[in-house]
Amino acid sequence: MKLFKINNAAIFMTGLLSEKETVFDSFLLSEAIISTSNAYTIDGHINKDFYTADELDLLREKAKESGRIFSENLIRWESVKGYCYSYIRGKKPPLSFRITLALAQENVIKFLNSVDSPVLPEQISSLNVNIKYDGGALTCTTAVSLNIFSIDRTLNEAWDNMFERFLDSHGYDHDTL
Repeated sequence: MKLFKINNAAIFMTGLLSEKETVFDSFLLSEAIISTSNAYTIDGHINKDFYTADELDLLREKAKESGRIFSENLIRWESVKGYCYSYIRGKKPPLSFRITLALAQENVIKFLNSVDSPVLPEQISSLNVNIKYDGGALTCTTAVSLNIFSIDRTLNEAWDNMFERFLDSHGYDHDTL
């Protein structure tokens, strides 16, 4: 787990929320909590009962055609970032927000293939980034959630380093705390 303080919040937020930007579109939304004049909570877990079996099959096929793995559990960030933007934008900044993103499964597999870790893909529950604004500072915290107990920290360190490279590659100035 690593904590990054984002120094150029406006640029970071554009990358996170703009419909024109795809920087974070390879992530899934676990949860978003936004506090403005009201508190808004978006649970990123897919409610499968909302869809017919044919609709779910169509979503799986669309994902496959675009080289993605359909998430049976979480919605893609790109599908909900517009809602979050509509809650956050305005004349005044939000009081606070917390957005928890998880790396999409196809990218978890690519990531795992690039690191030397004894953890198997099915043993990873999620590779997360918690984005938090507290009214003053914007921070990102990495986290790894496993389905097994492991004292090996190789995967955690690799995820921390990968996310820092992600920040650097997109020009997001940051300090490691």
